[in-house]
Amino acid sequence: MEHNELYTSLKKHLDAMPAGFPDCLDSAEIKLLRKFYTPEQARTALAFTAMPEPVSAIAGRLKIDEQEAAEVIEQMAKEGLLFRVRTSKGPLYCQPNFIMGIYEWHVHTIDKETAELADRYYEGMFERHWRGKETKQLRVVPVNTSIIQKDTVRSYDNIRDLVRGSGKGPYAVAPCICRVEQMKKGNTVTRPLETCLTFGYTAKYYTENGIGRELTEEELMAKLDECEKAALVPFGTNSQEITNMCMCDSDSCQLFRILKSYSRPAEEVHSAYRAEIDPSQCSGCGVCATRCQVDAILETGEASTKPGKHAYAVIEERCIGCGLCVQRCPAAAVAMVRKETVPDVPENIFAMYGRMAKERGSI
Repeated sequence: MEHNELYTSLKKHLDAMPAGFPDCLDSAEIKLLRKFYTPEQARTALAFTAMPEPVSAIAGRLKIDEQEAAEVIEQMAKEGLLFRVRTSKGPLYCQPNFIMGIYEWHVHTIDKETAELADRYYEGMFERHWRGKETKQLRVVPVNTSIIQKDTVRSYDNIRDLVRGSGKGPYAVAPCICRVEQMKKGNTVTRPLETCLTFGYTAKYYTENGIGRELTEEELMAKLDECEKAALVPFGTNSQEITNMCMCDSDSCQLFRILKSYSRPAEEVHSAYRAEIDPSQCSGCGVCATRCQVDAILETGEASTKPGKHAYAVIEERCIGCGLCVQRCPAAAVAMVRKETVPDVPENIFAMYGRMAKERGSI
């Protein structure tokens, strides 16, 4: 097959990014690159680093005229192959990660084959670049109603404080890549489609490229309400300053497809809380278990407050601390408990990527 060495070089280049680019079953990762990049675009991508740079710096590495480089680079940014940041001195461009980056930016163009290749890609990514790593790319942020009364909550663990206010906007929403995958594979999707939330310069990129649409702060709050009602788990950027937030579910999400297969999913996510059920208050209705996305709540043999019903209990090693069970409990028997050891959250996305790259040995 032509250009094998070129796409292998691109694979290694992307693997040097903080989130990595793993070997996959049946070379799914190379097949994805061939679908996303032309050979010329693959060559061009090799000249980019993870740090935003002006066209002038990149043109020198490409050994082409700056005006020509500007046109080629901007076109790749429009196609979701490079990240662009607008500044007062002109645009800056950098090499993004494949996941939480290039792949999601192709949400409007993926087909059935791409969706099936993505299944194998996620399996490789979780096994090599997620599982067992100290710093994850995403963290669970509890739904608002589950911890709203707690006075010990860090501002970046309160979902509404995390996403809104001065410096957080603009806001944008796009279709969820995982639910789009399911639809492309012919599967039924029942939860909301527009749930991929972005903030600040990432939101600008989404709206400029037509990936998503801008939201007002009021619309953002309404979107969070919609997601909470639909039992979607908020997975935000693993940093105190938000750039992205996925709203995940076990029916469609690649993250949960793999997390649920683990015996101790709580160890594979960053979360500051876990759920706890008081059996003396539990009515045995089971609503909490139906809302849990990782099968962390089971019926026990212990009597509940209602005759003939058994109380429910949380399996601590499976609970990822999303709070969805708290929100709908009619007996107020479920509460969020702060973990004894709370994960350290990087200040911003650059600090997070630095940690990830260091742990993977790429810097």
